[in-house]
Amino acid sequence: MKKAIFIFIFSTLITSAIEAQTSFSCTYREYCHWNQGKGDYEDCQGYEENSLFVMSENETMFTHTTETIKSTYYVTSNEYNEEKDIWTYDVTSDVGNDYYYIFDPKNNQIRAVYTKDGETLMVVFTIKAVF
Repeated sequence: MKKAIFIFIFSTLITSAIEAQTSFSCTYREYCHWNQGKGDYEDCQGYEENSLFVMSENETMFTHTTETIKSTYYVTSNEYNEEKDIWTYDVTSDVGNDYYYIFDPKNNQIRAVYTKDGETLMVVFTIKAVF
């Protein structure tokens, strides 16, 4: 009987943890530069990189983990675009940098737009799996 109760409690805890967050594993990172004259991103260069994004259940924060660093992003505003089926987030990183994130699982992408030294850049992560 004790074993059955333990299994029930353990499986309930595991199920709760699974439902508490959404994870996106990624396999590629690409940097693109904004061309103001053309109104488009260009000069994109990328490389293979395994990383993981984990969004909290209430979408107030997410973490991004690579082989070398783990960063936390705090959501200041978010919106779901039903027509495009994307989630957008204005966030501030744990070191104080501002980003605009676009989670686009339909197109297997997470995009982050930010400004550095007066230049607008976009990082595109290729999603391998969502779980």
